Amino acid sequence: MIRYVLPLTFAFAVLAGCSTAKFKAQADKEVYDIIQHKQEVVLGLTNPFTIEQGKGDPLQDLPLKETEPLGDMAPEQAVLLSLPQALEIAAKNSREYQSQKEDLYLEALDLTLARHQWGPIFTGNASAAYTKKQGDETVSGGSEFGFTKIFADGTKLGAKLSTNLLMHLVHSPRQAASSLITLTLTKPLWRGAGKRIAQENLLQAERDVVYSIRSFAQYHRSFAVSTASAYYRALQGRDSVQNSWNNYQNLIQARQRAQMMAEAGRLPEFQVDQATQDELRAKDNYVRAVQNYKQSIDEFKLQLGLPTDAAVELDHSELDALAQRGIIHPDIDADRAVAVALKARLDLQNARDEVDDATRKVDVARNGLAPDVDLVLTSSVPSESNKPGVFSTAAGTYSAGLDVDLPLDRYSERNTYRRTLISLERATRSETQFEDQVKLDVRQSWRKLQEARDSYDIQRTSLQLAQRRVDSTTLLMQAGRADTRDVLEAQAALLEAQNAVTRALTDHTIARLEFWRNIGILDVNENGLWQENYDSFFQPEDDGQ
Repeated sequence: MIRYVLPLTFAFAVLAGCSTAKFKAQADKEVYDIIQHKQEVVLGLTNPFTIEQGKGDPLQDLPLKETEPLGDMAPEQAVLLSLPQALEIAAKNSREYQSQKEDLYLEALDLTLARHQWGPIFTGNASAAYTKKQGDETVSGGSEFGFTKIFADGTKLGAKLSTNLLMHLVHSPRQAASSLITLTLTKPLWRGAGKRIAQENLLQAERDVVYSIRSFAQYHRSFAVSTASAYYRALQGRDSVQNSWNNYQNLIQARQRAQMMAEAGRLPEFQVDQATQDELRAKDNYVRAVQNYKQSIDEFKLQLGLPTDAAVELDHSELDALAQRGIIHPDIDADRAVAVALKARLDLQNARDEVDDATRKVDVARNGLAPDVDLVLTSSVPSESNKPGVFSTAAGTYSAGLDVDLPLDRYSERNTYRRTLISLERATRSETQFEDQVKLDVRQSWRKLQEARDSYDIQRTSLQLAQRRVDSTTLLMQAGRADTRDVLEAQAALLEAQNAVTRALTDHTIARLEFWRNIGILDVNENGLWQENYDSFFQPEDDGQ
């Protein structure tokens, strides 16, 4: 016996050490299948999902280009990132995004264990020993193999085959061998009985994955909006740099004109000093704008998961395209938007389902206060003497009975029941509060969107006036009908108006994306790109006719 058991034990140990990669692959396949199926059921679509990250540089396949001059900043070689490229890199490379994907993976991994506990679970062990005592030498061994199976109503079936062998090696060599088959069936009749009670942990694990699918989808939308917002804000900073540079150059010219007019006796010297002060102030503003822009680029790289020293610039044509297209304003009233959000918001659906969870747990805890009453059926069938493979049913032992455990001490169960009642009240309050918060978020984002539209229209008109003011005051100064302060104030107003138009444009673009996200209908693919085609969500509701 020892000759076979020890090599087999060693072989199993070696096999287990060599198959860790197989275990990982099996876990990944099972988890990914769960996530794909749940996505289709919950979201009506499936997006490719993996927690494996690429090891290479996400920028390595993107060409280096010479950046356009910005003020007195010399052109340099850098990767010019468009918004779609930035969103794709963020979805594949962001550390925060990776953690969110891993959270979803781990939730699905927990479900694989919960499901496994309801399948047949096989066990097996073997042992062998050599003993020498008072001149007698023996070899003994044994093995035990079995399985357990829990059925949907809580019934538990256990089966076990055990074998024992004893061999005497000296004096009168002989051996004794026996086997035993044992079957046990335990069926709860009161406490823990029924599918609704017995499978509560499995059901909760299934629902937890659904919640994680929804939460990840909601996070994915927010992440796309956050990335796009950071991208547009950085471009807004770049535009501010260019405006500050242009303003600085204009003020240099204004100071030079003032100097020439002062030398000709047409302006007092203090107005030249005023022009010089504004020129220096403009230079300082330009330097500060450059530093702010570089800081925003570095922070954006960090958000994408890129090193801060990566040679990256943003494609300013994205902002040019926004300016050329103008704002896209949804023609939607606030009440209709709220109605859509109450149906579409995934996190609100989670809050509602958690009330159902809390209700079920009250029923489970109430059942836990009941007595244990189990029907127990057992049978043990031994083998014939020294014939471990031949079993004798006539020599078997069979029994049937009830195991009853009176509920004399249900202190812990009482506290659990009371706790579930409180949890149900909390879940109900949380659901109503969350619904009110969704309404508030949608109305607030709708008002913000209206404000951004009005601001954009106002700032465009203000920019036209500011430009006319600069032109007119410059001509008036040359004609001696305006002083330097008028020109400087007009130039400052122009700079403020230019920055305000860009800010209003980006504010409205970001507010629009946040509005779609808060309603819960922002459609984002696996690369973070979205499509804005939501007419079907805002068709008039069926009046029932």
